[in-house]
Amino acid sequence: MAVYRTAFPIRASADTVWEVLTDFERYPEWNPSLPSISGKLEPGSTLSLTLAMPGRPSVQVKAKLSTVEPGRRLTWHGNVGADWLFAGTREFLIAEQPDGTVRFTHVEDVRGALFPLFRAVMGSAIQRHHDALNVALTERAEGYPASPSPGA
Repeated sequence: MAVYRTAFPIRASADTVWEVLTDFERYPEWNPSLPSISGKLEPGSTLSLTLAMPGRPSVQVKAKLSTVEPGRRLTWHGNVGADWLFAGTREFLIAEQPDGTVRFTHVEDVRGALFPLFRAVMGSAIQRHHDALNVALTERAEGYPASPSPGA
């Protein structure tokens, strides 16, 4: 088992970060780690994802969307065969800060009997995959156009 956990500031509103994170159709424009994701944004729906690991072939996987709390939390869980064999859970937490920015937490929990082999083959690509998503999300959210003011 391994848990990859990062927390960092994003100079954008919680609504903006949520909009970027959940606009699955636009992932190819900004997300090098998950260049393709499709599915309904509702708990229990199945997502189809493309995982792009640096220096490794892309992998197509399915995951079940577990939690959808707009502006706060998004989680999904997938496995290969069964959880005991190989499974991963991804969690994104958005914590609004008093200054209008957010503290973003990204957790990736990977486990199962095949994980040691996966880690041996993938090596540092796992952490680089995780970090690339964080950087890309930050850049996208911080550069996202602000919503026009009412009456503008």
